[in-house]
Amino acid sequence: MGERERTEARILDAVGTILSGKGYGHLGVNEVARQAGVDKVLIYRYFGGMPQLMRAFFSRRKYWPSTSEILETGGEAGADPATRAYAILRGYLRELKKSDAARQILRGEIAGREDVSAWTSDDRYRQGMELLDLLRDHSGDAEGVTEMAALLTAGFTFLLLRRDVSRRYLGLDLSREETWERLEKTIHLLVELFYEKRKAPPGDERG
Repeated sequence: MGERERTEARILDAVGTILSGKGYGHLGVNEVARQAGVDKVLIYRYFGGMPQLMRAFFSRRKYWPSTSEILETGGEAGADPATRAYAILRGYLRELKKSDAARQILRGEIAGREDVSAWTSDDRYRQGMELLDLLRDHSGDAEGVTEMAALLTAGFTFLLLRRDVSRRYLGLDLSREETWERLEKTIHLLVELFYEKRKAPPGDERG
């Protein structure tokens, strides 16, 4: 690796460090140069400016948990649809909970940062569709699965983002691991209820 490649790597690493530690509000040429220990002129020379640097970061650096990581973290999925669905959702929650960069990506998109959404939304949409396919029954019966997954992932994603700025929500202490263990159990219960109701004969109001 030549000197330019090493310098580019330091600059890209600096973007990741700032993004994970401080967030998008602190990303700028001066701050990246300071973090990387380089003259800011090199950022313009090697990348062209911040938009191009951000594009390079999202294309070259890991910023989001992979599908394989989500599945590995989720644990044994099994053949039962409810068990498989819960494992995938649990894996996604746990990976998102431990990835500062991933949560900053989401926060930037919510804030309307076009320099974020332009380079991350397509990749994450494809991953979402891949995970959704895994959630569906082998029989192809997918009624309500998308809605169930959307509501649950939106719910715990909000709580994760909330945790980063405030420890409490509706009396829950989001800074405590015990709270997240209880939330996982609740997700499990909701997934089980969802699949139980799907299996119930028409007109059966039990449960």
